[in-house]
Formats: sequence, C-alpha cells, structure tokens
Amino acid sequence: MKIFAVATALILSSIIPHTYARTVTAAQFGAIPDDGKNDADALRQAAKYCREHAGTTLVIAPGVYDYADTTAQRIEREAISGAYGHGPLDAQHRLFRHDGEYVKGLDLTGCKNINVEAEGATLRMHGWYEVITLERAQNVKIRGLAVTYSRPPATNGRIIASGPEYFDIRLDPECIYLDSIVTGRMYLYDTRRQCLYSTDTGGMTMLSRDIMRVKSSRNPAVGDFAVLRHGGHYRAAIFIKEARNITIEGVKILSHPGMGIVGHLSENILIDGLQVVPEPGKYCSTNTDATHFTSCSGTITIRNCTFRGNGDDCTNIHNYYYCVYPQSEKSAELRIEGADLHALSLDYPLRGDTMIAVNRRNMKEMGRYVVAKADTSHAEWKVVVTFTQPLSIENPEECYMTNISRVPKAIITGNTVNSHFARAFLIKTPNAYIARNTITNSMMTAIKLGGELSWREAGPVHDIIIEDNYIYNCSRDLPDSDPSCILTSTEAMETPPQANRNIIIRNNIFVTDKPTAIMLNDARDVRIENNRINNDNFVKQNNCSNVIIR
Repeated sequence: MKIFAVATALILSSIIPHTYARTVTAAQFGAIPDDGKNDADALRQAAKYCREHAGTTLVIAPGVYDYADTTAQRIEREAISGAYGHGPLDAQHRLFRHDGEYVKGLDLTGCKNINVEAEGATLRMHGWYEVITLERAQNVKIRGLAVTYSRPPATNGRIIASGPEYFDIRLDPECIYLDSIVTGRMYLYDTRRQCLYSTDTGGMTMLSRDIMRVKSSRNPAVGDFAVLRHGGHYRAAIFIKEARNITIEGVKILSHPGMGIVGHLSENILIDGLQVVPEPGKYCSTNTDATHFTSCSGTITIRNCTFRGNGDDCTNIHNYYYCVYPQSEKSAELRIEGADLHALSLDYPLRGDTMIAVNRRNMKEMGRYVVAKADTSHAEWKVVVTFTQPLSIENPEECYMTNISRVPKAIITGNTVNSHFARAFLIKTPNAYIARNTITNSMMTAIKLGGELSWREAGPVHDIIIEDNYIYNCSRDLPDSDPSCILTSTEAMETPPQANRNIIIRNNIFVTDKPTAIMLNDARDVRIENNRINNDNFVKQNNCSNVIIR
C-alpha cells in the first residue's frame, strides 16, 4: 500500500502542472467511490497534495468512500467493548485528553486557498477519527461532504418489553462489540411524540447477542427506541484551530463519537446549510455538541442549518474563566481548571488582548490588563502571560480572568432544530443576532445567554437581538421552575452586578405548557416586545433592572 501511495504521488507530480490555481480529483489519487475498497491512503495523499499546493480545488466525486485505519478501528472497538472501563464516561476519560490517542482522516493543516468540492460524496468511517483537520488553515471551503460510520458510535435498538423495574431492547444488527459489558449513556426516543426523553439506568446487561436488559424505573413504551452513546466527548468530526476564513457549506454529519464541529482560536467561520442529523431510522447524530466554538474572534455565522439527534447543544460559543497564578509583578500563569477543554488545546491570549479580572463569587470586575506577550509550553501544558502593567490583585485565588478580546460576533439565522439533548443555542459572547430559527423539542431551555461558572465558560453577554423565532415544546426534561424558551444568567454564587445587558427579544412565537417562557437573571436594559405566547405571565426576573415588557 505504501509503494502504491508513493508511486501515485510521483505520477501526479509529473502529470499535474505546478500552477497556483489547479483542480485535482480524488480519483487521480486512487480513491474510487462505491468500490468497497479502503480509500484511506488515497484520500490522505489527496489531502497532502492540498497542503503542499495552495490554491487547489479538490473534487471528490459522488458516492461512498470507505476509510479504514487499524489504530482507529482498535480505538473504536476498545471504547465500545469496555476495555477502557465499564463506567459511562470511562472511554472519555481515557481518550478525551490532549495527549490521548487518535487518528486524523483528511489532514488539511496549513492549507491556504483550498476548495473541497464533494457534493454527493460520503466518507464511511471504519473506526473513530478526527475526520477533517483544519489547523492553521486560511481561506478553506468544504462543500457537500457527508460523514457517517460503518459501526455507529451510538447503539440503537427498539424496546420490546417494559416494566416497573427494567426494560429490554433488541439491538440493531450493526451494533457490534457489545458482548458481556455494556458501556455508554442512554436516552430514549418517543415514537408517538417524535422526540427524545431521558431515563434513569441501573445495571445494563446482555441477555443474548442482540437483547439488552436495562434496570430502570422509567417504564418506557414498547416500540420506543433506545440510544446508547459510547465514549462521551471525543475528537471533533471537523476541527478548526488557529485558522482564518473557513467555510463549511452543505456538509452532513450523520454520526460521530464526539462533537460535530469544534473551532478554537480561529477567526471568521461560516457554517451554511450544515446538517447534523441521524441516518434514516436512527436517533443520534453526534454523541455530544453539534458545534462548539472557544476563544474565537471575527464573526461566527451559522445559517440555514438543520440539527437533530445531537447528544448536547446545537452550538456553544464562549471564552473561558482562567485561574490566576502570579509569577512576577507583571506576569501570571493562567490555567483552565474544572472545565472540559473541548479543543484539547492550549488556550492563550495574543499580544494586545485585553483581559479582565473578576471576583469568583459575584463576578464583580477587579481590573483590566493588556497582554504584552504570552509564553506557551505544550510539553508542560502551560501558559504564562506578561501584562503591560503590574497585577493589582490582592488575592488571586479569589478571582478569575477572562479574555474580552477573543469574543466573536455571532449570527445564527434560519436554522431548524428538533429533538436533541440540552440547549439549541448557548451564547456567551456579545453582539449576537439570533433570528428566524425554528426550535422544537429541545430537552432543555432553547436559548441560554450568559456565562456558566460551573463549566468555567465565560462570560456575560451584551447587545443581543433575538427576533422572529418559533420555539415549541422545549425544556421538557427540566422542572417547571426552569424556563422553556430563553434564560439569562451568570451562575454567580453571590448576587452579581447585572452583567447581561442590552438585550432585545421581539416578534417571537413561544409555545409551551410551562409557566415560564423567559427567565432573566442578572440582566439590565432588556426589551421584550410583540412576542406571542399562550401565557400572560411568561417572564420571571431576578436581580434585573430596566426591563420593558410590552
């Protein structure tokens, strides 16, 4: 196989002219659709060519391309079979770490001015991967590609028996690697209401090769479906890091063992027409978030997308709250503690960035500091920042820092969300426009604004417009005291300043059987107007001022 790959590269170097603008096809590298052969080496050669030739358009013809790597297949088998542990998140604890083992699929690291035209093409992954890598890439567009897995990373099955103490599931035939040990986290799908719902689970055991028994008091309906997500967090299907001007258009992510798209320390990302939806007859797409963006800048645009069956939020856009460990009068080590590093990468400020220090308990601002330089060590997993002025923080253990320069504008328009875990849009960045979206059957509050201290995800929001959205039957898995449609908060332990500000919520349609549609915490200068809802007292407030409702 290696001889073939080298020979292919030599032939291509002689037949493809060395110009700055060129078009190549995956077939030229040996990737032929629908032939049942392993296309991994050929597609890797195609990606290598793109890395070495700026300005290339890579055309992947319609059809199915099988991608198999022995290391990735071993990781998949071990994660599902319980080799990393029997707990629901043991595989995540083993694999989801910056030094964890993983395999890249199409590595487009460092690519410049590259178009991947793949309308109608499907990558069928055998094993677990970071499918597409866009590190330090500039001006890259990927259009039309679909990603799915030969062995779904979530086990599906129909409930065939149910009682007050347990229920039984008949598994789909492709759900291999489940022998005597059952791993993963489970949720259920209501075939009548066509939405997901949660369940408590005790022991899970295999009664036979295709029958699983789950101890539970839920007593779900026979005929409903069960979904067992393996692995928790893992590498993203599409990973964007330290990149600029990236476009993902018309891409489909039908299944993946981690998040769909993760962007980190990147500028200007456009996601247009993305579909994160399950395969026909399945009920899980990504095992966790559909999209997730950390410490980005510029503009993140998510438009005309469809999200269904994802195991967590449709999008989460945020910076971090850093713990501060002074090193000198003007420098400090900054650490992210007690949080998932979704990009599995160091997070660091750039020269000229402004960072604010806030009190950990009440989020009150304690000072602003401009970055002079940032020293990073991947070997020691360490970031030391030098500021232009001395740090005047008496008790560093009582404060966090956050980078207010790495907060992108967010434009989220025309998307369709249905039947997924958690929130539709989790926004912790200022200057967001959320409009003309349809959100139905989100298991938690549809739109959440503001930081989450529990995850160390910053921060407060301001200058937000939420208009012309349709939100239906959300927050089904939360108590009635939680809002169904919109929530603002800081999660501060003590009464904080009214940090969330300048929010407009107008011309939306809210349909809910919960008593509260909107809950405002720690907010000021909010206008709520011309919304349609079936409840006159649909807004609750806590620690708010200048809220106008009409």
